[in-house]
Amino acid sequence: MAEFQHINRISEQRANIWEATKELLDRAASENRDLDGDEEQSFQRMTADLDKLDATRQTLLETIERDRKIDEARAAAGVRSVFASDPEPEPADDVNAQVRSLFTGERRTMTFESRVNTTTSSNINSIPTDVLPAWVLYYAQGNVMRDVSTVITTQSGEPLNIPTASARSTATIIGEGSSITASDPTYAARSVGAYKVATLLQFSRELAADSGAPVADFLARQAGEALGIATRAYFTTGTGSSQPRGIVLDSTNSSITGPTGKSGAPSGDNIIDLYHAVPVSARAADGFRFMCNSTTLGAIRKLKADNGTYGSTEYLFTVGLQGGADMILGRPVVVNESMASGTSAKCLIAGDISRYYIREVGGLVVETDLSYGFANDLITLRALVRTDAVLTDRSAVVYMTGASS
Repeated sequence: MAEFQHINRISEQRANIWEATKELLDRAASENRDLDGDEEQSFQRMTADLDKLDATRQTLLETIERDRKIDEARAAAGVRSVFASDPEPEPADDVNAQVRSLFTGERRTMTFESRVNTTTSSNINSIPTDVLPAWVLYYAQGNVMRDVSTVITTQSGEPLNIPTASARSTATIIGEGSSITASDPTYAARSVGAYKVATLLQFSRELAADSGAPVADFLARQAGEALGIATRAYFTTGTGSSQPRGIVLDSTNSSITGPTGKSGAPSGDNIIDLYHAVPVSARAADGFRFMCNSTTLGAIRKLKADNGTYGSTEYLFTVGLQGGADMILGRPVVVNESMASGTSAKCLIAGDISRYYIREVGGLVVETDLSYGFANDLITLRALVRTDAVLTDRSAVVYMTGASS
């Protein structure tokens, strides 16, 4: 597929830009000085280029996955695959036409093998399932926490008790005939509920009726990303008061503070210390990640570590190739824009992020209403998700704090 060729080209471009970035930093380091004004501008431009390429590559990967899921849904509904080698003409009543007819009121119901929230009345209609993969995709795209956490889906929203641990059991050698001493872990059952996160948007009947407008994808992006960004913020820094408890709130303080005069950014030694503050079992887990926002990662990209050879250093950050994750100290790093940065901020966490459990009730719900904006000839779309979350092992994730100045 052309998308994979484009992804490979992007990976090569990223590698080339990263090498140029290292050359710029190495030149300044060899002269024992900071970047001058022109060099700093060049560094920022190259960093921005890396971020843009990252975003483009991620979009392509998500597009491929979305097309695959839509193709599977179309096949389940008896519609010929859009990837078939000998394509037949698409039915005149294609997916976007079906959605437009739903929005305009020409249809009141649609029948598919499965449906997400089949609420139907004279004014409320459900979105067909072969469109829903795009909505879910954009929702996931806005919420990176769902990619690295453990997601549990339940059909109803009653309180769900999930065991959480703050201290582990211990074991020791016991002599023959001796009694085994009990060593219970320190744990509790944390109740997670189902907070409703929702968005409401309106659009004109003309937009819905315009056959040239990609209505389904446009609305999927607007509503899906809105829900994704909102839930990402709650899962990251949520207070637990009428909202989920964020992973930063429940992670363990490593007592590591960044150097002064660096706008809250960590030093290389800080990152190494933070890595070793994570318990060995969590460091060895497949779910281990560093997590920070783009500002903090931009500072980390400049950091070097002496590898023990005279005059030779290497960067703590390495760029991911061929679709792989970017790395810090050889371990994956996740960019989460809901993480804080700056002085006195909890700017970097590390640990087994998969021990953060996200509970979702019934998936993403999307409905339209024709009466709410009737006076202005507007169609109203409502999208919502019911969710909550908990960190099941607080010792498995640790954070560091930026300096106060």
